[in-house]
Order: sequence, then structure tokens, then C-alpha cells
Amino acid sequence: MTSRSASDKTTTAPSGLARELRSESVVDDLWTVYASLHTLNLPTWLRLDLSMAQFKALMAVERSQGISVCELGRELGIGESAASLLVEQLVRRDYVGRTSDPADRRRVLLGATSTGQALLRELRHGRRQVLKEWLAGLADDDIDALSNGLRALTRALRPDVPPAACDATTESHTT
Repeated sequence: MTSRSASDKTTTAPSGLARELRSESVVDDLWTVYASLHTLNLPTWLRLDLSMAQFKALMAVERSQGISVCELGRELGIGESAASLLVEQLVRRDYVGRTSDPADRRRVLLGATSTGQALLRELRHGRRQVLKEWLAGLADDDIDALSNGLRALTRALRPDVPPAACDATTESHTT
């Protein structure tokens, strides 16, 4: 049986503290990047002529192509009649389309139209382009270190998905 001395405990505590401080620094740096992207992309968002409820509905429909009005309402935490009104507004603007469910003609399925997808792509593209410009200014070693760190963070967020699949999922949602 081995026992730890008091000096062993003090040597492990600073490394734990050091890790916590490094983690805080990473969080601060990520927040700075996020805030900078937000500031640069703000004019595009301010020109957006959708209410927050409409925007959330469009995002939910795009993420879950084939969702029903009832399912949309549940996802947004609103009643079916409120969801139906949101859908109608989005259909009038050509952001969302409706189709009949082939398995049940009474059921209506929703999908983002090409116009809706283009709008969301435009909102995402600005951030993506700025990130590419920032990355272009980094040294190769910094790119490699950032890539390794972000890949590790991605694995921590989605442990059930292999890194390559995470890359493909992220790519499909941001292009």
C-alpha cells in the first residue's frame, strides 16, 4: 500500500489550478472570437426582416426537414395554432414550403425552400468568411495547434460521433 505525503498533494494541486486557469483562458479567448464575429456580422442580422419567433421556426424547419406543424410547435414550446401562424408567415415569404405526407395525406410536412436556405446560408457565410481571413493570417504551427484543440473540443462535445463525422456534420451546416 502506498501513501501520499503532504508534498505529493501540494504538487498536484497547482497543476490542477494551472489547468483550470488555462481552461479559463481558452474560454475567454473563444468568447473574444465569438464577440468579434457577432460584432462584424451584426449589420447583416439587423437587416433581417423576420421576428425572433419566425427566425427560430425557420431554423428548426431547416434543421428538421419534413417536420410537421405540430412537431414544430412542440420544438418551439408553442401551441399548434401559433406554430401554424408562423408557418403561414414563412410560406408567404417563400422561406418554408409545405408538402403532404405520402404516408398520411392529412399530415403536412415542412421544409426550408431554396430561398430560406439561401437566407440562412448568407447569415452563416459572413462568419465563415471572416474566420477564413483570420486563419489566413496565422502561422502554420498555430493553425495545427488550433486544429488539434478544436478537434479535441469537438470530440468532448459529441463523444458518440467520430471526428471525421463531426467535420462532415459541421461542414454541411455551415456551407
